[in-house]
Amino acid sequence: MKKAFSFVMMTLLLLLTACGYTVKTPTTTSSMLIVVEKGYSSEDEEYWIKAYDPNNQTKEEAFRIIVQDELAWGLIEKNKEYISAYTTEENSPRVLETMEPA
Repeated sequence: MKKAFSFVMMTLLLLLTACGYTVKTPTTTSSMLIVVEKGYSSEDEEYWIKAYDPNNQTKEEAFRIIVQDELAWGLIEKNKEYISAYTTEENSPRVLETMEPA
């Protein structure tokens, strides 16, 4: 009886532990974006843009996206609409993957 109870408890504990563990993977989002601001952070040595999705957000809800390619950052214009894809990871900034004029 003790062995059966121990076995059931161990199995239950393993199941609960396995269900509670999730691997956080990056999420890629594709959307229309309007760029409202762009800049360079000398502190972090990063190029960035601030943009929003006109279909789901307002200009006040614009968010920051890191642009890893300096040449691509140079081609991005403020107040223009783009079709883009960017990745988001938990506790990390969004990172631009692709962007082309709409």
